[in-house]
Amino acid sequence: MTWNIREWNWSDSVVTISTAIFALVSLISVYISVTTWQTQREAARPYLTFIESPSLNFSENSGFEFEFKFKNVGTHPATNLSSRTLIFEQQLLQKPILIDDYTVVNDIPRDSTTSLLLNLKVNSFPKELKEISPHFIIISLKYSDPIVHKSYNQTIYLKWAGVVDYKQQPIIHVEMNEKSNIEHYLKTHQLLD
Repeated sequence: MTWNIREWNWSDSVVTISTAIFALVSLISVYISVTTWQTQREAARPYLTFIESPSLNFSENSGFEFEFKFKNVGTHPATNLSSRTLIFEQQLLQKPILIDDYTVVNDIPRDSTTSLLLNLKVNSFPKELKEISPHFIIISLKYSDPIVHKSYNQTIYLKWAGVVDYKQQPIIHVEMNEKSNIEHYLKTHQLLD
């Protein structure tokens, strides 16, 4: 019996090692390409933001009227937009004075706007209109991206500083230390999904 022993061929080894390196580089390139594509796709998602500060008007007949103008700053359109808006006292001791559900039928393309209007009747407040304590305004938005078939939730935390000496105070963003108390209140009263 004879054994066939091949001599070590350096050129075959170089080709084999080169092929393995090219295969590894190709796998890394595919991974980077897929990751970049997913990041770009997520960056193109619809995203709603305020185009201007929320406005607040008061009249004896209609009460307080809040207007929130949203703009889709994402690349993809937003569809099936629904919102739930809650207004409740800053003390977090009472039930909300307003729970408003709203749905937009039309798509909201890139750079398009939509408005959310809320009306609080004067009888929503137990006191006279000289002094109204601060209230939180929570807007929970749900919408879909029809291109990638993905749904998004977005919650906006605001505070209306109320009325001081018959003067309407501004609507401002909630401070970070207030957010956890609000979330606990919402969960305890099962107000948001």
